Amino acid sequence: MVDKAVQKLNQEMIANANQPYVQVVGQYLLKHLEAKPEHAEHILAEDKTILQSLDVMRRFAERKRVGNVAVLTDEEGFAVVLQYFGCWEGEPFDLPPEPQRPAARPIPRATKTVPTPRPTTRRTKTAKSDDTTQISLFDTAEMNEGELL
Repeated sequence: MVDKAVQKLNQEMIANANQPYVQVVGQYLLKHLEAKPEHAEHILAEDKTILQSLDVMRRFAERKRVGNVAVLTDEEGFAVVLQYFGCWEGEPFDLPPEPQRPAARPIPRATKTVPTPRPTTRRTKTAKSDDTTQISLFDTAEMNEGELL
């Protein structure tokens, strides 16, 4: 059983090789298994992972946050990880619950509708018929002085 727990931890560490905190916690858990092989069954729990333990550690640290800073000592952080996996043998403490996700709202199904044309509110320009004519500046050069208005 210890070999399976070691294999599980190694597989998660390999899968998350670019995440240094997974490596640190994974190495810690491997050393812990050497000292306490009876905890292998707790490490093997299907729903427990190193990544999830880091998330629990983050939520635990948020309880101690001052301003925008949340810090845990090594001992506190590893105690949270051990408590998460069910291997903590010290004074028990509560881990923060997983945040509740809002219930998903159903997405309304699209129905085929034909858009109705909007009534136009613009008025169309109408030509006014009056006695005045518009002339351009080019026309004035050709006009006689008597034709000026």
